[in-house]
Amino acid sequence: MFIDLHPLVIHFPIALLSSAILFDFIGIIFNNKELLVTSWWVMLLALISSSGAIITGFIDDDLIGHFNNTFPIWKNHGLIQIISLISFSSLFVWRTKQIGLFHSIKLVWIYLLLSLINVVTLFYGAHLGAQLAGRI
Repeated sequence: MFIDLHPLVIHFPIALLSSAILFDFIGIIFNNKELLVTSWWVMLLALISSSGAIITGFIDDDLIGHFNNTFPIWKNHGLIQIISLISFSSLFVWRTKQIGLFHSIKLVWIYLLLSLINVVTLFYGAHLGAQLAGRI
């Protein structure tokens, strides 16, 4: 018997990634260093949990087969989510490697703008997944 695990695990990375970015926004607005550290840990957990979502997504793709039709990209749930995860991973590496990121106003705004774009992309990909599963 095959158990469809993908819908059970996808909510964790979505909630954690969006929460991490929310913590970044609040931490920057209120100059709260502890919240920025919390955001780093939440994003790390989100990226780890994303591996489970991707693995179960590939398993589910055997049932649906939407990766066979990758174009147009903006209509492919799996591809959008993988792009989103790569973008979040890049932001995570950037904020980890560049110690003074949150001390430069220009870099902070670039980081926040890219983060917001990533969250919107993540939510759009989740919407496509819900459509694919027939939930909306």
